[in-house]
Amino acid sequence: MGTQDNGKVIPFSPRIREDIAEAAPAYGSLNDLALLRRRGLDMADSVAPSRPGERRYSVPDAVPADSLHNKLDAPQLSALFIDSLDDMICAKPAQAATDYCWPSQREASLEKVAVDIVDMLFGFVLDDPQVPRGVKESLLRAQMPMLQLAMREPTFFSDWQHPARKLLNDVAPMARHFHERGGDTQIFEQEFAAGLERVLDDLAPNGLAFAILNERLGAFTNNAPVETSSSDGMAWERAEAVAREFLERPLPHLARDFLAGYWIDVLQRTALMHPADSPQWQDTVAVVEDLAWSLAPKNDQDDRLQLIGLIPALLARLNRGLDLIDVARGDRRPFFDALIEVHAMVLRAELTPPPPPPKHETAIEQVCRLQRGDWVEFQLADSNVSRERLTWISPQRGILVFSNHQGQRAIQIAPEALADLVREHKAMLIFDQPDVVTDKNSA
Repeated sequence: MGTQDNGKVIPFSPRIREDIAEAAPAYGSLNDLALLRRRGLDMADSVAPSRPGERRYSVPDAVPADSLHNKLDAPQLSALFIDSLDDMICAKPAQAATDYCWPSQREASLEKVAVDIVDMLFGFVLDDPQVPRGVKESLLRAQMPMLQLAMREPTFFSDWQHPARKLLNDVAPMARHFHERGGDTQIFEQEFAAGLERVLDDLAPNGLAFAILNERLGAFTNNAPVETSSSDGMAWERAEAVAREFLERPLPHLARDFLAGYWIDVLQRTALMHPADSPQWQDTVAVVEDLAWSLAPKNDQDDRLQLIGLIPALLARLNRGLDLIDVARGDRRPFFDALIEVHAMVLRAELTPPPPPPKHETAIEQVCRLQRGDWVEFQLADSNVSRERLTWISPQRGILVFSNHQGQRAIQIAPEALADLVREHKAMLIFDQPDVVTDKNSA
């Protein structure tokens, strides 16, 4: 769902199962049918519009399409969602948009904004290293049903406390709280998967079903056994701080996945046994640095020779760390196979001349390169600096929305105005990702 193939908007249409071939004329070419299958729409139900003023988080009654009023359009949907971000940042009660309903006729621009919003919300959860892998796998099945739910219940976009959005916001804190209380992560994953499965078993899950799931998960999390030793929590905090520091850098994907999936547990186990100034702890941290360096391209012969000397010791250190957390040899094989393949590619690559001096970018070119997740430091009137994260880019007007976690209102600014601040040295752009050509709002 995160892809935006050929700029097309995901259509919401009746099911395409056994009779999918008969439905081909309604969807165009075979390429379009393949696109639908890749996005899971061969299992998608048509979305019925909701009734204005219906009771929140209940199953809506059927309403004739010609009786609907105040139908949403793309700019209204963007505005409602941006307002909900402001409410969430300021911890204010949401202003539920009960006067709006989804139009009965397809509107491509409106559907695209809805897809982008849901895609972004899921992207934050799926990229969060605190969310267990099993929970992420369960959530992937919920992405399309939750998009359909959002179209039935427009309060999803305007109410940051809507149960479906609350589930996405709370799953990482709940998983971490359960782990800190001594609970087994696998048990949490199983409970989450079972609860979500019950919700998705309904052909048209509603907000009430997600509210019940949130309540059950909260009770389950709080009933986890309390950890008898406070040192485990302290060790986790130390390991998490190191992992976050590395994950904020543009690490190679292999190193990033390995750190979030395995090595953070090695860091915690080492922190339990050794203080922060011990050689054992410092070497465990240095492994991540050495791993990232070994995966980067090498532009001179000295670096290649250093890599050849580093590889045997690095593999041994990685294996010792995985032994600490009892990772089976078979479970390690995919990572080490990929690591050896990348190292071979690095060593086989031809030496490249030094890159030419970087082209000087204008301020507006720098602003246009911003992607969701990048940061901007704003120079305040009192000479202080406020660092804000790019949270949303309006597909219609290109308005940039920045937020922080200090309870302040979100900043909305046009790209041209931000470029003026950059030229005047009142704003500095901090790019979180490498310079690649992507859809700015895709996950």
